[in-house]
Amino acid sequence: MTLKNRIFYFVIVAVAVFFAYVCRPVVVVFLYDETGAEKYRFTLAPGECFTVSFLHSWARSPVSEIFLVDKENNIVLKETVYEDFGAGLPHEPEGPLSSMAIEGGKIYIRDINRIIPDLQIRTGKFVAGHMLLYRDERIAFSDVVAPGNVVIFKVKSLKRYLLPREYLR
Repeated sequence: MTLKNRIFYFVIVAVAVFFAYVCRPVVVVFLYDETGAEKYRFTLAPGECFTVSFLHSWARSPVSEIFLVDKENNIVLKETVYEDFGAGLPHEPEGPLSSMAIEGGKIYIRDINRIIPDLQIRTGKFVAGHMLLYRDERIAFSDVVAPGNVVIFKVKSLKRYLLPREYLR
């Protein structure tokens, strides 16, 4: 193979890799208020999780719910972590594949795998202090909507080349 042919094939492969990267969809999670106005957005890599944390209104102890987005853009509850049993908190594994463990004073329910087609979280007015955690970001729900209002999560896969640069943080 001549040097000219090698360069030609290298250029073809480089262009193919570039277009595969640019055309690959990016998972974008949008947060809306009750009126449907977009209030925040963030991107997730495949298999990457995000967490919603808050203080339980009765037990006054921290709760974390860990979510991911599956290949069909469903929001899936993977795990719940809390310190005290309280109203509305699970007290046993959810389904045949989930497990419950107590480690370091915390209760873990893992492998829940519950699809939540319409994730809506009403923010607490007084106690809850809802937070969105992903990567190194901590977003207070009170910065997104007024306390007592709903944050609505929606997921879309968008082509990378169609996204404004600020989506790709």
